[in-house]
Amino acid sequence: MDRWIQYLYEQHSEKELKEWASRLKFFRYFRAYGGHANDGDSLDIALKYESTDRLIDILKSLGIDPMIYSKKPDQPIPGTRYNHEEYTSFPSLIPNTEWIKQPSHCEIFGIKVHIWCENGLINISANPGSYTVTVEHVESAEKLESKFGNLKQFILDPPKDTKHYVCPKYHPSIFS
Repeated sequence: MDRWIQYLYEQHSEKELKEWASRLKFFRYFRAYGGHANDGDSLDIALKYESTDRLIDILKSLGIDPMIYSKKPDQPIPGTRYNHEEYTSFPSLIPNTEWIKQPSHCEIFGIKVHIWCENGLINISANPGSYTVTVEHVESAEKLESKFGNLKQFILDPPKDTKHYVCPKYHPSIFS
């Protein structure tokens, strides 16, 4: 068997991924890069934005009132050592904005998610804090998708251009 296919179906069978794919319209299962990347599997959607105003509008459509600083907050100084408490006291900012805090771990429509914005994309994971994807995460993603109707034009499929996303582009047999 091809090593990639073996790895792809190591955590979830082809049957299970097909079932999830038939249930989900926008969220995509991501099979971790693994190894030294120390990443996990995830269930993701990406929304594209071309301006700070659009970013703010989309976040508000998701029920997030973005934290916008009136001046740039203190940030870690490269080469300076900080203990964990000191380092985590610095807010993570969305790149190329003045100065919007990353939503990070939050809730949208009453469901826990992780949101990270960069490079014109709002990346949303429906399995925050977990290295695996479960049926419960798929159910959460289904509930979220029912709220994304007015945001369809901003959805990027796949969220990133990699075969690690189970999507029609890379895995047409799962979607047939």
